Amino acid sequence: MIVGTEHSRMSRRHPRLLALTGGGLAIAVALVGCSSSGGNKGGSSSGGSATSSGTATAGGSDCMTAAQTYLKPWDSLPTSLSSNYKPLGKKPTAGGTVIKLVNGAIPADNESFNQQALAAKAVGWTAKKIVFNGTVEDLNAKYEQAIADKPTAITTSGWPVAALQKPLADAKAAGIVVGLSSVSDEPTSNPGYASNTNGAPTAGQIGELNAYLFMRDSQCKGTAAIFNLPFPILKVATDKFQATVKANCPDCKVSYNEVQAKDIGTPALSSAVVSKLQSSPSTKYVYAIIGNVADSLSSAFSQAGLSGIKIFGQVPDDASIAALRNKSKSWWVDLNSLINGWTEMDGILRAIDTGKTVSDTGGYPLGVLTPDNVGSGSGIPVLPTDYQTEFAKLWLVGS
Repeated sequence: MIVGTEHSRMSRRHPRLLALTGGGLAIAVALVGCSSSGGNKGGSSSGGSATSSGTATAGGSDCMTAAQTYLKPWDSLPTSLSSNYKPLGKKPTAGGTVIKLVNGAIPADNESFNQQALAAKAVGWTAKKIVFNGTVEDLNAKYEQAIADKPTAITTSGWPVAALQKPLADAKAAGIVVGLSSVSDEPTSNPGYASNTNGAPTAGQIGELNAYLFMRDSQCKGTAAIFNLPFPILKVATDKFQATVKANCPDCKVSYNEVQAKDIGTPALSSAVVSKLQSSPSTKYVYAIIGNVADSLSSAFSQAGLSGIKIFGQVPDDASIAALRNKSKSWWVDLNSLINGWTEMDGILRAIDTGKTVSDTGGYPLGVLTPDNVGSGSGIPVLPTDYQTEFAKLWLVGS
């Protein structure tokens, strides 16, 4: 898994690097899909004390240089897929079938399926969906239903191997290729769990990217509070954020806090964030792990008399993008549920093409959205805009 220094060097070499599941709310799928325990956690990780003057320390100067260098490829939106994506060795055999297990509680999961159906059509396959109710019990039952249909491949977003042990074993025995996205587990066999897309390397890259964006925006003197959800793939991102800040920004501070998925969209979540910021007046940056966590925070801050707070994160939702278009002082790493349908398809096609397992190696399609580049309209941008055409060419079916 490429999570550390070598991956960041590779990222900086690629101009306009794209890089978590494709887009929009793919990680939100992961959130509802995973099961995890643990209540709210507090704690802090800091690289040193914040300076009281406006003059940068020597460490701060080095920090700004590092941030500017790292972020240079990200300062324009991607116009093509990363060079990590290579053409298949041969055109896929037509007539295959892919079944996607769709979480009925997550609209983005269905959007991802709709795009996967288009991706399947591009190579002469048929796509089907089986909807489950968001519980691990129903997911396992619906997996067995999918296996009984004898498809070529099955895809799922956000559910770790630990929740799928029996169906993965049964899929392997039946000769079915399984592609998982938004999980940190490495693939284990082909057939069986053969493809991982938007895994730990991508999550780590997003955490690193947000760290450098925070450092640059705060002139390497900021204090940030992370508000994470208790799911392993998201912890990869926030751990990388903290490690990157600690290694590069002696005058920055970071605190880590966990909120619960059940509190999303309720006053409990907003109250927890407001209480944290009231107890730490120097905290002017909120790392909301996904757009859903950030919903209603701006109004809650206003009601509490908190000002000058910048909210950022990954997997923006419609409200996140609307805030950018209203010129809020924030940024979002764009992950789009639409592109996730294509990247999952890409993974299973590569596994079938090579007969080997396929791991996330980074380069997942990403972009940094800001008030200056988000553009007009009402939807969440998908980057790059011609992703469908590019994938078709990689699969040797495009013009």
